[in-house]
Amino acid sequence: MAYLPLNFILSFPLPVQIGYFVLSFLIAIAGYNRKMGFWGYLFCSILFSPVIGLMMVLVSSKKHQDSV
Repeated sequence: MAYLPLNFILSFPLPVQIGYFVLSFLIAIAGYNRKMGFWGYLFCSILFSPVIGLMMVLVSSKKHQDSV
């Protein structure tokens, strides 16, 4: 657990931390209609890094919407 980027980011100044979490939030919004959904991409981006979260959003497929 000590090797996760989150521990590294928390040692930076507050503006860098805020930027990290805002970027993670924006990636989660981009993944809202994807397989893992908003929360999945948010946690992935926070735990691993926004770059990994963005790559996962870009390669994932969209949710299937059933027409009624």
